[in-house]
Amino acid sequence: MNVLPEIAPISDMRVRQTEIVQKAQRGPVVLVERGSKPALVVLAPTLWNALAERLEFLEDAVAVYKKKWELVTGQDEMTELSPALIEEWLEDAVPA
Repeated sequence: MNVLPEIAPISDMRVRQTEIVQKAQRGPVVLVERGSKPALVVLAPTLWNALAERLEFLEDAVAVYKKKWELVTGQDEMTELSPALIEEWLEDAVPA
C-alpha cells in the first residue's frame, strides 16, 4: 500500500462525513488542524485489518530470523524433543 493519503481539514468531518468515509474506503484520509498539523487518520476497517495482518506477519518473520541468528551465532541451541515429552506438553495444554 503506497497510496498517498487524502488530506482534509478536520472541520470537514462535521460537514462532509459521508465523503470522508468514502475516501477512506480507497485509502487513508489525514485530517489536519489549523496550521496543517495532523489530528487523526481515518481508515476503512478492511484497510486497518490488512495493515494489522501485515504487521503481525512481519513481526513473526522477525522472530523467526532472530531465532535463526541466535542459532547460527551460538547464542541458543536446538533441543530435540522426544515424542513422550511432546505428548506430555499437549496434555498439559488441553483444559480438562
